[in-house]
Amino acid sequence: MDTIKFSCVVNTNIPANPIHLQIVLDETVMFDEDVVNEETVSFEFNEDENDHTLRFLILGKNDAHIIRDEDGNVLDSTELSITDISFGGIDITNIIMTSPLEYRHDFNGSADETIDKFYSIAGCNGEIILNFSTPIYLWLLENM
Repeated sequence: MDTIKFSCVVNTNIPANPIHLQIVLDETVMFDEDVVNEETVSFEFNEDENDHTLRFLILGKNDAHIIRDEDGNVLDSTELSITDISFGGIDITNIIMTSPLEYRHDFNGSADETIDKFYSIAGCNGEIILNFSTPIYLWLLENM
């Protein structure tokens, strides 16, 4: 069976106070670490004829990740970027920009769950969902 390589670049804006990222392909955890510096995450998986779900889970963000002034106004907040997403070396940034990924979160417990559009930055605990099918070249042709 053929395999396909997935890769993306992850980074944080405040390395001293990182957020945890878990990347799950279907039900298999492929990456599970605090994001401290920019790094490329990559893995291979079987390219069968199936539908797949790739979930980016942002975990562990709390009040310690938010910098406030004396009046309680937010000055900065730890965020996670996920960029340069590709399958088999083909960057799908254009697909994501024209059809943004679903980003489910609840503003770290301070509001009801909402579904936002994800372009490349995540600032709340939640999940970003990429649904795709294999063979990947057919999915790319349908979505480009």
